[in-house]
Amino acid sequence: MLEGIARMRDGDFQSALRHFEDAANLRESQPWQEDPQAAWLLAAAYINRSDVLRALDRRDEAIHSLDRAIHAMRHVPLDQNPDCPERLILAWINRATTCGESGRPAEALTGFSKAEELLERWGTSATPERRLLASMSHANRARVLLDLGRSVGGWSSAGIAVDFLKGLDPTGPVAEASIKARGILCHSLAMLLDEPGGIELAQDWIATATNSAEEALALIRSSGYRAPWLADFVRYGAKIYRTCQPHFLGEFIREWTTGEGPLADDAVLKKEMSRELLLAKAELELRVRARPHESEHVRRAISTLSSLQRAEAALA
Repeated sequence: MLEGIARMRDGDFQSALRHFEDAANLRESQPWQEDPQAAWLLAAAYINRSDVLRALDRRDEAIHSLDRAIHAMRHVPLDQNPDCPERLILAWINRATTCGESGRPAEALTGFSKAEELLERWGTSATPERRLLASMSHANRARVLLDLGRSVGGWSSAGIAVDFLKGLDPTGPVAEASIKARGILCHSLAMLLDEPGGIELAQDWIATATNSAEEALALIRSSGYRAPWLADFVRYGAKIYRTCQPHFLGEFIREWTTGEGPLADDAVLKKEMSRELLLAKAELELRVRARPHESEHVRRAISTLSSLQRAEAALA
């Protein structure tokens, strides 16, 4: 099994798969139903096998492997070791997440509920690891809800995911989970803004979303975390700022995509942000034309325009 884990970490998924399948077959040939330790090792083999299958985009097989792991865990006394309930919880989260990725949202939501029931039973906040698992479950639930077009539900679940990580050491897996949860939160609000009446409904959430974007940027800078999906985070944030707080849009774009910003080398994103700035300027002009005699409104518009122009110059 250790050899399979090493191969998986090296990205040699086919070799890793063979090792995990050999380990599972060996343990299946033993009376694991009467031996909790053997059942525990069998479950581990199937969980690792499922990770490799997901990496190979063989999701249906990964789900079946997780089903085998969950079945084996029925023969393990969960109170014998803190790792036991956590492994079962992770299996349910992974199963639910994979179902969501496979277009099986009902199964996914059921799986997340099962994981969250187990967390409540064994103490969601008993350890930092369980709080991280709880955050993972709610964040991935939020993704499924967004895929279903349920932006409000996605917002709620993503917010819970963020809250579970507060107070934990913001490094390693916690930093990555925190960034992802905040990205999903901003995605939820960006979706809501496209819905009828969404702008009015979103008013109470704007500060939370923009604060989350700033917190994510701080985590990215401190952790060095990078991933292709971060460009989407910037797109969602830019949409929120342009629609709700255009006076902060220029600064937001500069912090992410210019100078020492984490995505300063993303030429495609920078072009998109240039278009966002042009659109923001056009919208600003329309607002000024609608209220040309309100001096305070015009003064704020001039200040916003100056900020947008500074961002344009930085992107050039």
